Amino acid sequence: MGVSRFHPAAVAALGLALCACQGAPPAAAATAPLAHAPDGRPLTMTFDDEFDSFRRFAHGQGVWRTYLRGGDGMLVTERTLTGNKELQVYVDPDWAPEGRPLGLNPFSLHDGELEIRAEPAPPSVAAQLEGRRYISGMISSQPAFSQTYGYFEMRARLPRGKGVWPAFWLLPADFDWPPEIDVMESVGDPSKVYATAHSKVAKAEGTEIQISDPDAFHTYAVAWDKDQIVWFVDGREAKRQPTPPDMHKPMYLLANIALGGDWAGAPDASTPWPARMSIDYIRAYRFAR
Repeated sequence: MGVSRFHPAAVAALGLALCACQGAPPAAAATAPLAHAPDGRPLTMTFDDEFDSFRRFAHGQGVWRTYLRGGDGMLVTERTLTGNKELQVYVDPDWAPEGRPLGLNPFSLHDGELEIRAEPAPPSVAAQLEGRRYISGMISSQPAFSQTYGYFEMRARLPRGKGVWPAFWLLPADFDWPPEIDVMESVGDPSKVYATAHSKVAKAEGTEIQISDPDAFHTYAVAWDKDQIVWFVDGREAKRQPTPPDMHKPMYLLANIALGGDWAGAPDASTPWPARMSIDYIRAYRFAR
Protein backbone atom coordinates (compact mmCIF):
# COMPACT_ATOMS: atom_id res chain seq x y z
CA MET A 1 0.00 0.00 0.00
CA GLY A 2 1.50 3.33 -1.06
CA VAL A 3 0.28 5.22 1.98
CA SER A 4 2.88 6.97 4.09
CA ARG A 5 1.62 8.42 7.36
CA PHE A 6 4.78 10.00 8.79
CA HIS A 7 3.87 13.55 9.82
CA PRO A 8 6.76 16.00 10.12
CA ALA A 9 4.11 18.72 9.90
CA ALA A 10 2.23 17.26 12.82
CA VAL A 11 5.36 17.20 14.92
CA ALA A 12 6.33 20.78 14.12
CA ALA A 13 3.03 22.57 13.52
CA LEU A 14 1.18 22.75 16.81
CA GLY A 15 -0.91 25.73 15.87
CA LEU A 16 -3.82 24.97 18.19
CA ALA A 17 -3.73 23.33 21.59
CA LEU A 18 -7.00 22.83 23.42
CA CYS A 19 -8.17 21.17 26.57
CA ALA A 20 -10.71 19.08 24.74
CA CYS A 21 -12.80 18.09 27.69
CA GLN A 22 -13.87 21.28 29.41
CA GLY A 23 -17.64 21.48 29.46
CA ALA A 24 -18.04 18.05 27.84
CA PRO A 25 -19.91 15.06 29.28
CA PRO A 26 -17.85 12.80 31.56
CA ALA A 27 -15.51 10.71 29.44
CA ALA A 28 -16.58 7.54 31.26
CA ALA A 29 -20.18 7.92 30.14
CA ALA A 30 -20.97 6.19 26.86
CA THR A 31 -23.29 8.12 24.60
CA ALA A 32 -26.28 7.05 22.53
CA PRO A 33 -26.16 7.53 18.75
CA LEU A 34 -26.34 11.20 17.83
CA ALA A 35 -29.36 12.96 16.38
CA HIS A 36 -27.33 16.10 15.71
CA ALA A 37 -23.67 16.88 15.16
CA PRO A 38 -22.01 19.16 17.73
CA ASP A 39 -22.57 22.08 15.32
CA GLY A 40 -26.33 21.38 15.32
CA ARG A 41 -26.72 19.74 11.90
CA PRO A 42 -29.17 16.78 11.94
CA LEU A 43 -27.62 13.38 11.36
CA THR A 44 -28.76 10.05 9.93
CA MET A 45 -26.74 7.04 11.08
CA THR A 46 -25.19 4.97 8.29
CA PHE A 47 -22.77 2.72 10.19
CA ASP A 48 -22.59 1.55 13.80
CA ASP A 49 -20.47 -1.09 15.49
CA GLU A 50 -20.92 -1.36 19.25
CA PHE A 51 -18.56 -4.37 19.38
CA ASP A 52 -20.91 -6.75 21.08
CA SER A 53 -19.26 -9.12 18.60
CA PHE A 54 -16.28 -8.79 16.29
CA ARG A 55 -17.36 -9.17 12.67
CA ARG A 56 -14.04 -9.78 10.97
CA PHE A 57 -14.16 -9.63 7.17
CA ALA A 58 -13.31 -13.00 5.65
CA HIS A 59 -14.42 -14.96 2.60
CA GLY A 60 -16.49 -12.03 1.37
CA GLN A 61 -18.47 -11.61 4.59
CA GLY A 62 -18.15 -9.51 7.73
CA VAL A 63 -17.25 -5.87 8.39
CA TRP A 64 -13.65 -5.37 9.45
CA ARG A 65 -10.71 -6.28 7.26
CA THR A 66 -7.61 -6.88 9.37
CA TYR A 67 -4.97 -5.99 6.82
CA LEU A 68 -4.32 -3.11 4.44
CA ARG A 69 -6.17 -2.63 1.14
CA GLY A 70 -7.27 -5.64 -0.87
CA GLY A 71 -5.46 -8.79 -1.88
CA ASP A 72 -5.55 -11.95 0.18
CA GLY A 73 -3.57 -10.44 3.06
CA MET A 74 -0.88 -13.10 3.06
CA LEU A 75 2.03 -10.79 2.21
CA VAL A 76 3.81 -8.88 4.97
CA THR A 77 3.66 -5.79 2.74
CA GLU A 78 -0.16 -5.93 3.05
CA ARG A 79 0.19 -5.84 6.82
CA THR A 80 2.52 -2.94 7.54
CA LEU A 81 3.30 0.49 6.06
CA THR A 82 6.86 0.24 4.87
CA GLY A 83 6.97 3.94 3.93
CA ASN A 84 6.52 4.79 7.60
CA LYS A 85 9.33 2.41 8.65
CA GLU A 86 6.87 0.76 11.00
CA LEU A 87 8.15 -2.13 13.10
CA GLN A 88 4.93 -4.16 13.45
CA VAL A 89 3.01 -6.62 11.32
CA TYR A 90 -0.79 -6.54 11.59
CA VAL A 91 -1.92 -10.09 12.30
CA ASP A 92 -5.09 -12.11 12.74
CA PRO A 93 -5.77 -15.79 13.50
CA ASP A 94 -6.04 -16.72 9.80
CA TRP A 95 -2.77 -15.18 8.65
CA ALA A 96 -0.83 -17.97 6.98
CA PRO A 97 2.22 -16.48 5.21
CA GLU A 98 3.63 -19.95 4.56
CA GLY A 99 0.34 -21.78 4.07
CA ARG A 100 -0.35 -22.62 7.70
CA PRO A 101 -2.12 -20.17 10.06
CA LEU A 102 0.17 -18.78 12.74
CA GLY A 103 -2.77 -18.41 15.16
CA LEU A 104 -1.85 -14.88 16.24
CA ASN A 105 -4.84 -12.94 17.55
CA PRO A 106 -4.47 -9.29 18.65
CA PHE A 107 -8.24 -8.87 19.11
CA SER A 108 -10.48 -9.61 22.07
CA LEU A 109 -13.90 -8.51 23.31
CA HIS A 110 -14.63 -7.34 26.85
CA ASP A 111 -18.06 -6.05 27.93
CA GLY A 112 -18.91 -4.52 24.56
CA GLU A 113 -15.42 -3.19 23.85
CA LEU A 114 -12.97 -4.33 21.20
CA GLU A 115 -9.42 -4.50 22.50
CA ILE A 116 -6.54 -4.27 20.02
CA ARG A 117 -3.18 -5.37 21.43
CA ALA A 118 0.35 -4.68 20.23
CA GLU A 119 3.35 -6.50 21.65
CA PRO A 120 6.70 -8.09 20.85
CA ALA A 121 6.35 -11.02 18.48
CA PRO A 122 6.89 -14.57 19.76
CA PRO A 123 10.33 -15.86 18.72
CA SER A 124 8.63 -18.76 16.96
CA VAL A 125 7.23 -16.47 14.23
CA ALA A 126 10.26 -14.21 13.73
CA ALA A 127 11.10 -15.71 10.35
CA GLN A 128 7.64 -14.89 8.96
CA LEU A 129 7.80 -11.20 9.96
CA GLU A 130 10.67 -10.30 7.61
CA GLY A 131 12.72 -8.51 10.24
CA ARG A 132 9.89 -6.79 12.11
CA ARG A 133 9.88 -7.40 15.84
CA TYR A 134 6.29 -6.69 16.83
CA ILE A 135 2.75 -7.81 16.10
CA SER A 136 -0.37 -5.68 16.35
CA GLY A 137 -3.91 -5.30 15.05
CA MET A 138 -5.78 -3.04 12.67
CA ILE A 139 -9.39 -2.86 11.49
CA SER A 140 -10.54 -1.41 8.18
CA SER A 141 -14.10 -1.03 6.91
CA GLN A 142 -12.92 -1.58 3.32
CA PRO A 143 -14.76 -3.04 1.39
CA ALA A 144 -17.81 -3.23 3.68
CA PHE A 145 -18.37 0.50 4.21
CA SER A 146 -17.25 3.79 2.71
CA GLN A 147 -18.92 7.19 2.43
CA THR A 148 -18.46 10.65 0.95
CA TYR A 149 -18.91 13.34 3.63
CA GLY A 150 -20.51 12.91 7.02
CA TYR A 151 -19.73 12.71 10.72
CA PHE A 152 -17.42 9.89 11.86
CA GLU A 153 -16.62 9.06 15.49
CA MET A 154 -14.76 6.55 17.63
CA ARG A 155 -14.99 6.30 21.41
CA ALA A 156 -11.79 4.73 22.70
CA ARG A 157 -9.16 4.54 25.41
CA LEU A 158 -5.65 4.94 24.03
CA PRO A 159 -2.41 3.17 24.95
CA ARG A 160 0.74 4.87 26.11
CA GLY A 161 4.41 4.07 25.76
CA LYS A 162 7.48 4.91 23.71
CA GLY A 163 6.99 3.95 20.07
CA VAL A 164 3.23 3.28 20.36
CA TRP A 165 1.17 4.94 17.61
CA PRO A 166 -2.63 4.44 17.75
CA ALA A 167 -4.84 6.06 15.13
CA PHE A 168 -8.38 6.50 13.78
CA TRP A 169 -8.36 7.63 10.14
CA LEU A 170 -10.07 7.67 6.74
CA LEU A 171 -8.68 6.62 3.35
CA PRO A 172 -10.14 6.77 -0.19
CA ALA A 173 -12.12 3.75 -1.36
CA ASP A 174 -10.38 3.96 -4.77
CA PHE A 175 -7.00 3.37 -3.05
CA ASP A 176 -5.60 6.67 -4.26
CA TRP A 177 -3.36 8.52 -1.79
CA PRO A 178 -3.52 11.18 -0.63
CA PRO A 179 -6.16 12.31 0.43
CA GLU A 180 -6.35 11.06 4.01
CA ILE A 181 -8.12 12.33 7.11
CA ASP A 182 -6.44 11.54 10.42
CA VAL A 183 -9.23 11.93 12.94
CA MET A 184 -6.89 11.05 15.79
CA GLU A 185 -3.30 9.95 16.15
CA SER A 186 -1.19 9.71 19.28
CA VAL A 187 2.50 8.92 19.66
CA GLY A 188 3.20 7.39 23.04
CA ASP A 189 1.35 9.94 25.16
CA PRO A 190 -2.49 9.90 25.15
CA SER A 191 -2.59 13.36 26.72
CA LYS A 192 -1.75 14.67 23.23
CA VAL A 193 -3.51 13.69 20.02
CA TYR A 194 -3.03 15.01 16.50
CA ALA A 195 -5.52 15.95 13.79
CA THR A 196 -4.35 16.16 10.18
CA ALA A 197 -5.70 16.19 6.63
CA HIS A 198 -3.44 15.07 3.78
CA SER A 199 -3.96 16.23 0.22
CA LYS A 200 -2.11 16.36 -3.08
CA VAL A 201 -2.98 20.05 -3.43
CA ALA A 202 -2.91 21.42 0.14
CA LYS A 203 -0.20 21.38 2.78
CA ALA A 204 -0.72 18.94 5.68
CA GLU A 205 -0.93 21.01 8.85
CA GLY A 206 -1.00 18.79 11.93
CA THR A 207 -2.63 20.16 15.06
CA GLU A 208 -1.87 19.01 18.60
CA ILE A 209 -4.88 18.70 20.91
CA GLN A 210 -4.40 18.42 24.67
CA ILE A 211 -6.51 15.74 26.39
CA SER A 212 -7.37 15.90 30.07
CA ASP A 213 -7.80 12.56 31.88
CA PRO A 214 -5.85 10.79 29.11
CA ASP A 215 -6.30 7.27 30.50
CA ALA A 216 -10.10 7.50 30.22
CA PHE A 217 -12.35 6.91 27.22
CA HIS A 218 -12.78 9.86 24.85
CA THR A 219 -14.73 10.36 21.64
CA TYR A 220 -12.68 11.41 18.62
CA ALA A 221 -14.71 12.66 15.66
CA VAL A 222 -14.60 14.55 12.39
CA ALA A 223 -17.28 16.34 10.40
CA TRP A 224 -16.43 16.40 6.70
CA ASP A 225 -18.43 18.11 3.98
CA LYS A 226 -17.75 19.72 0.60
CA ASP A 227 -16.64 22.96 2.24
CA GLN A 228 -14.94 22.17 5.56
CA ILE A 229 -13.40 19.52 7.79
CA VAL A 230 -13.96 20.01 11.53
CA TRP A 231 -12.41 17.83 14.24
CA PHE A 232 -14.02 17.25 17.66
CA VAL A 233 -12.96 15.64 20.93
CA ASP A 234 -15.76 14.80 23.36
CA GLY A 235 -18.11 17.02 21.37
CA ARG A 236 -15.89 20.12 21.46
CA GLU A 237 -14.44 21.58 18.30
CA ALA A 238 -10.67 21.21 18.16
CA LYS A 239 -9.72 22.17 14.61
CA ARG A 240 -11.25 23.47 11.37
CA GLN A 241 -9.96 23.81 7.83
CA PRO A 242 -11.29 24.05 4.26
CA THR A 243 -11.88 20.74 2.47
CA PRO A 244 -9.09 20.23 -0.09
CA PRO A 245 -10.15 19.95 -3.74
CA ASP A 246 -9.14 16.28 -3.94
CA MET A 247 -11.20 15.21 -0.90
CA HIS A 248 -14.62 14.71 -2.50
CA LYS A 249 -14.93 10.94 -2.85
CA PRO A 250 -15.84 7.93 -0.70
CA MET A 251 -13.52 7.07 2.16
CA TYR A 252 -13.42 4.11 4.52
CA LEU A 253 -12.55 3.86 8.22
CA LEU A 254 -9.46 2.45 9.91
CA ALA A 255 -8.30 2.03 13.51
CA ASN A 256 -4.98 0.52 14.51
CA ILE A 257 -1.91 0.53 16.72
CA ALA A 258 1.29 1.02 14.74
CA LEU A 259 4.70 0.70 16.37
CA GLY A 260 7.89 2.55 15.57
CA GLY A 261 8.56 4.68 12.52
CA ASP A 262 10.31 8.01 12.15
CA TRP A 263 7.63 9.92 14.04
CA ALA A 264 6.86 7.61 16.97
CA GLY A 265 10.38 6.21 17.30
CA ALA A 266 11.16 2.67 18.31
CA PRO A 267 9.75 1.13 21.50
CA ASP A 268 12.29 0.73 24.26
CA ALA A 269 12.63 -0.84 27.70
CA SER A 270 10.16 1.65 29.16
CA THR A 271 7.32 0.66 26.79
CA PRO A 272 4.61 -1.29 28.68
CA TRP A 273 3.46 -4.48 26.97
CA PRO A 274 1.03 -5.29 25.67
CA ALA A 275 -0.08 -1.88 24.42
CA ARG A 276 -3.89 -1.87 24.39
CA MET A 277 -6.45 0.29 22.61
CA SER A 278 -10.01 -0.33 23.78
CA ILE A 279 -12.78 0.74 21.37
CA ASP A 280 -16.31 1.19 22.68
CA TYR A 281 -17.87 2.01 19.32
CA ILE A 282 -17.26 3.34 15.82
CA ARG A 283 -20.13 5.19 14.13
CA ALA A 284 -20.76 7.10 10.92
CA TYR A 285 -23.57 9.42 9.91
CA ARG A 286 -24.75 11.39 6.92
CA PHE A 287 -25.83 14.98 7.27
CA ALA A 288 -29.62 14.93 6.98
CA ARG A 289 -29.61 18.28 5.22
